[in-house]
Amino acid sequence: MTVSKKFGLSIVLATLSVTQGLQAGVRNYEAGLDKAEWLMQGSVIECRLEQDIPQYGKAIFTSNANRRPNMNFDLHMRRYSPQRIVQANLSSEAPTWKHDTESHSLGDVTMFPSSTPVTIKENSAWNLLTELEQGMFPTFRYPALVSDRDEVKVALSAVNFQPVYDEFLQCVNDLLPYSFDDIAETMVYFEFDRIDFTRKTRDALKRIGNWLAADKTLELVLLAGHTDNKGSLRYNLKLGKKRAMAIQKFFTDAGISANQVKIQSFADFQPQSSNTTPEGRARNRRVMIKMVK
Repeated sequence: MTVSKKFGLSIVLATLSVTQGLQAGVRNYEAGLDKAEWLMQGSVIECRLEQDIPQYGKAIFTSNANRRPNMNFDLHMRRYSPQRIVQANLSSEAPTWKHDTESHSLGDVTMFPSSTPVTIKENSAWNLLTELEQGMFPTFRYPALVSDRDEVKVALSAVNFQPVYDEFLQCVNDLLPYSFDDIAETMVYFEFDRIDFTRKTRDALKRIGNWLAADKTLELVLLAGHTDNKGSLRYNLKLGKKRAMAIQKFFTDAGISANQVKIQSFADFQPQSSNTTPEGRARNRRVMIKMVK
C-alpha cells in the first residue's frame, strides 16, 4: 500500500471515529411511527392536546376559557429534572419522508429546574402547532443533565397529528369567553321585596351555571343573601334566605348538586352601601355568589 493510500485511509477512519463518538453522545427521545399518538381532552373551560414521549415525558398544549384567546405549551419530564438553568435550541426538523423540505431554527428557549422545564406561550406556542400542522417535528436540543459532553434531543412527532388537531381547534373555538376569576365572586341584585330575577341577574347566573356544569374541581358554591333595612330583622332574615334559595334552585335545575351549594342569610347586617338613599338600598338587595376550589 502506498503512503498516500495509507494517509487517506487514516483520514477516513479518524472521521468515522469522530462521527461515532458524537453520535454516541446524543440521547434521542421521540415517539416511533408505530407509537406516535396525539390525545385531546376538552370542555368549555379547557382544551388539552398532548403526546407521550416514551422514556421522557409529555408534550402538552392547553388553552383555557378567558376573555382573551390564549395558548400554552409545556414540556413535562418523567425523568430527573434539570438542576440548573440551561439553554435549549429549538428547531423544526423535517422527517425523512419530507426530503425536499429543509429544517429550520425556531430560536432558543430557557429550561428551568422543574419537572416542567419548558413553558412556551401565546404566538410561540401557536408556531409549534403550525410546524406540526405542516408535518414538521419541533425538536429541543440541550446539554445532558449529568454530563455536558452529551446532548439530549427531544422531538414532537407530527405523525397522526392532523385529525386530533382539528378537534382541538374546534374545542378552542368553543371555550367560554370568560375565566374563573371573572365569576369566582359575583354579586347579583334584586328589586325591592322581590326574589325573582331581573334579566341582568339571569344572564349572570347562566354564565356561572355554564362554568359549574363543566368544572369538576369546584368544591363549594357559597350564596350569601342580603337585604336593605326596610322591614323587620326577622322578615329580612327570611327574605335574604329566600333570595339565596332562589339562586340555589336555579343551579340545581341546571344539574348542579344541591350538596355543592351552601346558603346563608345576613339580612341587613352587612350593607354594601348606605341605606339612606334609594340607590344605596338597591345595592344592598343582593346575593353574593362565591365559588371555592
